[in-house]
Amino acid sequence: PIPFKDSLKATKGNWPWVILVVSFVIFWIAQADRNGVSVYYAKYYLGNEQLTSVFNGLQVVGVIANICIPFIVKATNKTMTMIIGLIVGAFGQAMMGFVGNNFALIVTGWIIGILGGGTAIAMPFAMLADTVDYGEWKTGIRAAGFLTAVGSAFCIQLGSGFGAFIPSKIMAAAGFVANKTQSASALASIHFCFIWFPIIIYAIVGLIMCFYFKYEKMEPQIKADLASRHAKEAAK
Repeated sequence: PIPFKDSLKATKGNWPWVILVVSFVIFWIAQADRNGVSVYYAKYYLGNEQLTSVFNGLQVVGVIANICIPFIVKATNKTMTMIIGLIVGAFGQAMMGFVGNNFALIVTGWIIGILGGGTAIAMPFAMLADTVDYGEWKTGIRAAGFLTAVGSAFCIQLGSGFGAFIPSKIMAAAGFVANKTQSASALASIHFCFIWFPIIIYAIVGLIMCFYFKYEKMEPQIKADLASRHAKEAAK
């Protein structure tokens, strides 16, 4: 264990970690929104409350995305894999927005969204270890526990909180009242929160992640420098 103040020092100038943290927080806003608003979308917008259980049950499809990740990373890189996941997720969301009440196509779009989101959601966990290396390379402090805890659990909690709060405010402002017949504006707000709001979030996250490319290119040199530094310390 290292002192908390030293752990904080490991974040100084650790821009890849900052990029991941910011991206992951924003990403989880979309995930929480997508999963939470699906209940209202099925019940009020589609008039089929049973779809909620279908949406929830299909989350298991995300395992397929997890299995495919190593192959995508090998063909591209980690940053591009996350961006591809965001693009696929956005495509699935948009598809649901254009198919009306067609049950089969809505479910197809939802599955595509899960595959994309499942790919994007896994990448920050895989990339946090590299930001720990960068922090040690930059500051000499290896704060693995602090950097990974903030970069995972904290981001999920913070993003999920906003992901529940923001759509609730949008829907309330549009006149949504639970267990009532919804106005046209309330239905439009449900449609926006479920379909288009996640797409906007995915686009923002994708743009932020574009700044990570240059740091990923540095990883081989960083690992080599750290290995050399550790060897010298061991030889003393």
